[in-house]
Amino acid sequence: MERKELNWTDVPAGWALCLSGECPARESCLRWQAGRLVPDSIVAARLVLPRRNSDVACRLFAPIRTVRNALGFMDIYSEVRKQDYTPMRLQMTALFSGKRRYYESMHGKQPVSPEMQQRVRELFTRWGYADSVRFDSYEEDFCFPCE
Repeated sequence: MERKELNWTDVPAGWALCLSGECPARESCLRWQAGRLVPDSIVAARLVLPRRNSDVACRLFAPIRTVRNALGFMDIYSEVRKQDYTPMRLQMTALFSGKRRYYESMHGKQPVSPEMQQRVRELFTRWGYADSVRFDSYEEDFCFPCE
């Protein structure tokens, strides 16, 4: 898996950006890196206001972190016994908070976070299929902290 490059399309709408060239932590801050990518077509944005004359990062410092999301799980039931399939699928659907998100995730249209991957593994382990959880592929993505 190659290292992902940050693009403006990765930045969540309304996420606070930093444009301060004086912040000592700017090179390792996701807000500053995202602020460098603002296209000319943007006329308004939420900004972080850095502390003046400070040699420490602001309170909204966001370290650059990536996560390994799974994409798709079309063959996840391949080793599941017929009598276990329907109740497991119903539990998986509930785990993904409904059919829409379940099917989008299963077909790789919605990434599956590391936390959700773990929950899927736990469900399969409870049913006795600990070694059969396989996702179709993985992607590296930036982890934008909640505000």
